[in-house]
Amino acid sequence: MSRYIKVTDNGKTIAYGFDHALGYFIDVVEAPDGDEEPIYLIEESSLLTKMSNGKMLELMDLYELPESHIEMVAMDLPIK
Repeated sequence: MSRYIKVTDNGKTIAYGFDHALGYFIDVVEAPDGDEEPIYLIEESSLLTKMSNGKMLELMDLYELPESHIEMVAMDLPIK
């Protein structure tokens, strides 16, 4: 399993990676101020939401994730 985290300048947290059970996954979370619960903007996985590799690639490109990780998904290999 791999899990990577990126925090954007506008306060969003992107968690993504590869799990042998879920396949590829990506979550985009916005953390409001104070004691409020985090808001999940995107919660996708190959298994649970039937996310395609193409959609994963689009989201990775949108959030400017590392090119080496994008290439792994393009080749249908686990993100390491």
